[in-house]
Amino acid sequence: MSIEDLRKKAKTALLGGKYKQALTFFDELHEADPNDLRTHVKLAELREKTGDTAAAIKDYIKIANTYAEQGFVVQAIAINKIILRLDSSKTEVKEHLKALSSERGDDWAISTVSPSNNLKAMDISGKDRAKLSFERMPLLSGLSGDELESFMDSLELREVPAGEYIYRHGEAGDHLYLIGMGSVGLEAAIASGKNRVYSRLGEGDFFGEHAFMSRTSHHDDAKAESTASVLMINRETFDAWVEKHPAIQSTVEEFYRKRVLARILAITPVFEGVPPEARLALSEQFQLKSFTGGETIVKEGEVGDTFYLIRSGHVAVSTRGMGSKGDLIPLGKMGEGAFFGEVSLLTDKPRTATVIADGDVELMELTRDDFNGIVASHPSVLKVVEAYQKQRVQATIKTLMHSKPK
Repeated sequence: MSIEDLRKKAKTALLGGKYKQALTFFDELHEADPNDLRTHVKLAELREKTGDTAAAIKDYIKIANTYAEQGFVVQAIAINKIILRLDSSKTEVKEHLKALSSERGDDWAISTVSPSNNLKAMDISGKDRAKLSFERMPLLSGLSGDELESFMDSLELREVPAGEYIYRHGEAGDHLYLIGMGSVGLEAAIASGKNRVYSRLGEGDFFGEHAFMSRTSHHDDAKAESTASVLMINRETFDAWVEKHPAIQSTVEEFYRKRVLARILAITPVFEGVPPEARLALSEQFQLKSFTGGETIVKEGEVGDTFYLIRSGHVAVSTRGMGSKGDLIPLGKMGEGAFFGEVSLLTDKPRTATVIADGDVELMELTRDDFNGIVASHPSVLKVVEAYQKQRVQATIKTLMHSKPK
């Protein structure tokens, strides 16, 4: 039987709940390729499901030590938590991680290379080493020895079945999450009310930082796309950790900024026709602009060559109507994911409305040249913006017709 056929049979048996049969297939797969850690993990899980806890622990210890040796620290910690759940006396993996962190220093913790590539830390050199030193696990690379041990003890393991939500929109953001095993999709509601995946995360990635850092409720949903082992960091642990290692907060905030933008681009109708991988590239063309409450962002009658996307906060939109000396007529407010400034960009005419920050606002600014570059690559963007411009012109005219002169 070919490896591919064996994998299909193993998957079919697993999905059908035939764990003993699946165990036989995964055992054969493991013998065929002992370096495939994901197969080995599945084998250990099946040993546990079929009641052979001692054999499962033995496998898990081998897997965790291999992950640790290769620099996949988060995965090793997640497996260690599973081992301790099965037998609290089995602390050798934790001791191994502690010793490795003291011995190897910051360069040992690598997060973004997939373990399925069978790439070992000692095989990495030159340009690849430089790349990986940048991509290594930013939340763990500064910890070693007793500090790492203390941190590991504070983490809570949550094992999430495929298709189950880790958190939902509106729930309190009391934890920061690390993916030890599996994959997670971050979802946001678009204009139609449906959820769209705006970011897919894998082993070693962290998430939940938006609500966690701003101490608010979650603005998105996190769903396990495969069975996932998730490590949870509570606020007390994180705050104590940051006090010792201030740079960690900057790291989380940087990821927070990037992921918020990815989410905004996903829920904004303008970029609905742009593939997710292309939206990531587009995000690099925006510049972050911040305004405080009452500050004028754009003024009616001024020349405009920029387009704005609201990342957080609200703005109030108004116009003077028929003359520059008239009273301001409110046109409404806009919030996260909305955009403005498109009229001047499309028509080369002065701004047709005044936009004022309604409290603190974060905007993503796009210049005319960058906007035209995006339109050239993604014509659907222009069609959506033009459609919104026509709607807004009609809405403005209707508001002006019904407004009463003072």
